[in-house]
Amino acid sequence: MNNKNMSLSEKEYTELAEKLDAEQIILEETDIINNQYENLLKNRIILINDVISELTIDKIVMPLLQMDNDGTSKKITIYINSNGGSVYDGLVLCNIIEQLKTPTDVIVLGYAYSMGSIILMSGKNNPNVVRKCYPFSTALIHGGSAYIGGTSSQVKDYFKFNEKFEKRIADFIITHTNLSEDDYAAIERYEAYMDSDEMLEKGLVDEIIK
Repeated sequence: MNNKNMSLSEKEYTELAEKLDAEQIILEETDIINNQYENLLKNRIILINDVISELTIDKIVMPLLQMDNDGTSKKITIYINSNGGSVYDGLVLCNIIEQLKTPTDVIVLGYAYSMGSIILMSGKNNPNVVRKCYPFSTALIHGGSAYIGGTSSQVKDYFKFNEKFEKRIADFIITHTNLSEDDYAAIERYEAYMDSDEMLEKGLVDEIIK
């Protein structure tokens, strides 16, 4: 075997070194993020600062359930800073917040948009949950949207299901805010952005942190 053919050129060596350095940086940053996440959980803090997805909810649900059932009754804080995402995955968290036995604050850091705003609404009827925001926090409520593909019969079936499901979402929003059916019917046709004062007035939050 010719060892000369196996040697790296200066350019190839530089590129390999840069790649290894980049991978090392990624690993170190991942470790830092994981440590920060663990520290938050130790302090009974849940942070939702990403798109709502199955992965996001999986990371939240188990520690939240553990905190709620550890027998300490120490307050839990859930921070929201999300553009929204999957309604089906987000509703899993809503179901849990509705049933929490431990005193819990649900707080909007910057924004709670779309599914993020629905998570914020959760707990309105749970005496253990207080929903809060900061003066510059914002929220967004809008009607549902979905991609529908498949055969004609499949599209019809999904449309029927989606129509019923959106009605349930509308009922959830109405019963977890100060919005009437007419109010919701008016705002679901467009993107209804709200500042902190409107969030308080419309019943998305119980108080503004000042």
